[in-house]
Amino acid sequence: MTRIECEALVEYTLDIGRQMMECGAEAWRAENTMARIFRAYGLEVLDAHSIATQAAVTVKTPAGEHYTSTCMILPDKTGTDLDRLETLNAAARAICAAPPPLEKLPKSISPSPRWSWRELIGYLLGAGAFAVFFGGGLLDGVASAFIGGVIYLMEQLRRVHHQNRIIYTTLACFLSGLLAQVCVGVGFGINLDRIMIGDIMLFIPGLTIVNGVREFFYADILTGVYRLIEALLMAGAIAVGYAAALMMGGSFL
Repeated sequence: MTRIECEALVEYTLDIGRQMMECGAEAWRAENTMARIFRAYGLEVLDAHSIATQAAVTVKTPAGEHYTSTCMILPDKTGTDLDRLETLNAAARAICAAPPPLEKLPKSISPSPRWSWRELIGYLLGAGAFAVFFGGGLLDGVASAFIGGVIYLMEQLRRVHHQNRIIYTTLACFLSGLLAQVCVGVGFGINLDRIMIGDIMLFIPGLTIVNGVREFFYADILTGVYRLIEALLMAGAIAVGYAAALMMGGSFL
């Protein structure tokens, strides 16, 4: 393997690890995936390390040459995309099972399209179902689903402009809280608290909390702390956004 080929393989594999972290994968999963790809091509892995904001690798060729590379993982590009993560895992498994020539490696997996009917339907059903589940009526569920669709549109704007997630969550919760009060005010809904609960569930960082705890079990303390703090900040942003909406609307639960 030539120097150019080694450098290309290092950059390609590091990009796979970066994308996995962007999808919400655990740090150990990204590290293990990168290490397996390098070993499949006969390289000795001296270091394959990932944290929430950076990934780094160092490998050694049979000839004794060392190659090191690092990359940043930008917080505004991270999220939860399990479909993309599964595609990355499948590509990595295929590479390790039968390593192809470097020029035939699968192209980097691009993020999911900004507009997805499946995601939109998920937002609608999730918000509406939770509103009904927590004691709301059918009309409350429809109102919550409507606001859930608006939240999805706001999420698309965040992805386009790469807005800070904490600021976005605060503003989105504030606007959805105002919309819930407007819906009740015009008769498009009865129980304000049930409508708001249905929409709040769309913002809850449940997977972030679970992954943060899992990182501790794999001794990735720094990444675990980062994700737990992120989840706490998200929870605070949710509370601030809806509290501000209630105060401005003059309504209290």
